[in-house]
Amino acid sequence: MATHDQAVVLMSTVPREVGLDRVMPVAGSLSAYRRGWLQGDIAAALTVWAVLVPESMAYAGIAGLPPQTGLYVATVPLLVYALFGTSSRMTVGPTATVAALSAATVAPFAAPGTEEFVAYSVLLSMIVGVVLLIAGVAKLGILSEFLSEPVLKGFLLGTGLIIAIGQIDKVLGVEAEGEGFFGQAIALVRQLPDTSVPSLVLGVVAFVLLTVLHRLVPKIPAALVVVIVSILAVRAFDLESRGIEIVGDIPAGLPSLGIPGVGWDAVVSLVPGALGIAIVVYGESMALAKSFGGRDHRVDANRELGALGLANVAGGLFGGFASGGSSSRTAAASSAGQKTQVSSLMVGALLVLTMLFLTPLFRDLPEPVLGVIVIHAVLGLIKLKPLSQLRARAGNEFTIAVATLAGVLVFDILDGLIIGVFISIVLLMKRAVRPRTTILGRDTATGSFRSVENEGVEPVPGVLVLRFDAELFFANVSVLRDTVLLAVHTGVIRAVVLDAEAVTHVDTTAAAEVSEVLRTLDERQLAFAVARLKTEPLEMLRRCGVDLSHCSYARVAEAVDAVVAEQPDDREQPDHREETPGRP
Repeated sequence: MATHDQAVVLMSTVPREVGLDRVMPVAGSLSAYRRGWLQGDIAAALTVWAVLVPESMAYAGIAGLPPQTGLYVATVPLLVYALFGTSSRMTVGPTATVAALSAATVAPFAAPGTEEFVAYSVLLSMIVGVVLLIAGVAKLGILSEFLSEPVLKGFLLGTGLIIAIGQIDKVLGVEAEGEGFFGQAIALVRQLPDTSVPSLVLGVVAFVLLTVLHRLVPKIPAALVVVIVSILAVRAFDLESRGIEIVGDIPAGLPSLGIPGVGWDAVVSLVPGALGIAIVVYGESMALAKSFGGRDHRVDANRELGALGLANVAGGLFGGFASGGSSSRTAAASSAGQKTQVSSLMVGALLVLTMLFLTPLFRDLPEPVLGVIVIHAVLGLIKLKPLSQLRARAGNEFTIAVATLAGVLVFDILDGLIIGVFISIVLLMKRAVRPRTTILGRDTATGSFRSVENEGVEPVPGVLVLRFDAELFFANVSVLRDTVLLAVHTGVIRAVVLDAEAVTHVDTTAAAEVSEVLRTLDERQLAFAVARLKTEPLEMLRRCGVDLSHCSYARVAEAVDAVVAEQPDDREQPDHREETPGRP
């Protein structure tokens, strides 16, 4: 008999006819919902709600927007993704990274705290959604692969540092404004003499309480507990009169549907930033969906683009900023026992009740506590260990991560992301243009062919056995050509065998160069054979006039034996060392 989790997997992997559950995956969950799942979904909903309410208001501050916009983003995108997303467990809503990206994108066009800034932020969310929807229709899910692990590690570390330092002024009770990470750090140092001791003490106490609760009783929503305790402290000790800033009145009621009244010039200005945010939203969300989906859970990459796009468009239409998958809340829901997206629908209902009836309770929430909640939330991003591991394992990837980090801190969050992706592409092109070539020899123990650098491997006398570890195209075919012709020019090579197992593609330029190399070998009466060449490149070469079917073999050993059998007697072999090849 299938378990409950296996049933969820089956619902997500069995092909379905086009219908409601195809358009809205949650319909399949509802139609096959089991009573035994209800307890886990309810527990997960309460857990996520308790974490989401304080976090959403804090993340709205990162985005430079009023606290209620965080509640809007926490509700609308969450419900939309629950209906259309293919992951049964991912929670979508405001995140620290995306909020910081939103603020950085809008800041050049409007001043934080103004109605124009709010309008631009709302418009940005809609543009991000449209970009994701277009990418989904065009089936461009593979674009997220450009966010390599080194880029993400450097990007997240830099973003975490920027977010954290942007909240320290709340904890200190000062107003420190500076451009970028280092500008903010300098501004904070200058404001240190004006630090509000009550704000600092409250912030430190809140941070300690958060940390202790997370470690000792991780199942308790620590952020909500700290929020409640701090509100009670403000009221009991009249902390507002002691100079501690509070959130103030939060408008009650549901968000209204509308489109920001800005011109097309604003749309054009925000598109470049929206493209970067869309890539980050999709890349992080897909990694999260796959991670929590389980080994057998099917997540449709292109449908995820559509679901995230709808979530961001809807979030913008209801006055919110850009959103994405949340790792902390998804992990919390999974730990609490979430089975399906029904849990997210429950969270949405709780948030609606919060906006209707509970917002007055948060009026006395201290700003230093909101800052501490954000700092504590992004501590998971501020880790140097991943970079040190990259340095030990792969120097190039460490360089990419550090360059991305430096770009984020020195220039801007999106600029740093672009720098990291650009360097990744440059290094990828470098590897493609200068691929590894390996001289092979026969293993005296096993008879197999391996690199001659290995112990017990001897080169085949008079035969160049060369492995080319890349696709063969216009930018790297010269490496193959020069390696072969240089070896032939020594005069000791009588035959050439190419191990082409890694050659999965050949373009017309490479085919022409291969033809020239074969002509040179033929003029010198040198044998040639190719081993393990796949059907597609073999056929491409034939269409370009290079027919290798007569000298193509399934194994390297067979190719070597064939060319050795063709070698003439040593006394009949002409000496070509004095000849100069056309293109050495």
